[in-house]
Amino acid sequence: MENLVIREATKDDLPVLYSLFKTIVEEQASYPFTLPFSYSDFIQFWEVPSPSWKFCACIGDTITGGYMLKPNSVGLGDHVANGSFFVAPPFRRRGIGEQLGGHALKKAKELHFLALQFNYVVSTNVPAVNLWLKLGFKIVGSIPKAFRHPQKGYVDVYIMFREIES
Repeated sequence: MENLVIREATKDDLPVLYSLFKTIVEEQASYPFTLPFSYSDFIQFWEVPSPSWKFCACIGDTITGGYMLKPNSVGLGDHVANGSFFVAPPFRRRGIGEQLGGHALKKAKELHFLALQFNYVVSTNVPAVNLWLKLGFKIVGSIPKAFRHPQKGYVDVYIMFREIES
């Protein structure tokens, strides 16, 4: 998507990021948070201890989505990154998620991570699963019935993984 800029998120972006993320949480299709989802819930999720890196996808002055990158584990496991991504509903199907994913892979490489892992990809979130597969991720595990989908009942959650080329 042309005119899309991915930049570091700032504290000033938090209210808009919360508003966008809240709409995703309210869909109850991709993140396991319960409703109501408050600003303090978002801050607890987004403002994880260092090290973590946060980014916004913007078209002009409009934030369309974002992502967070952090070590997946501590100590001897901190060479694998973890990420959380979202694109606001009005901006989906425009390639923004793919650009965020590509940006995250480049950023993870810059930060000397050896791989990127997603611990919780809801199996029925087909657009996300397909995006990550397109970007070279593999489903390396499945957690049976780990997500309570409001329409589909208990559905599986995938663990998805991709090594980062050196």
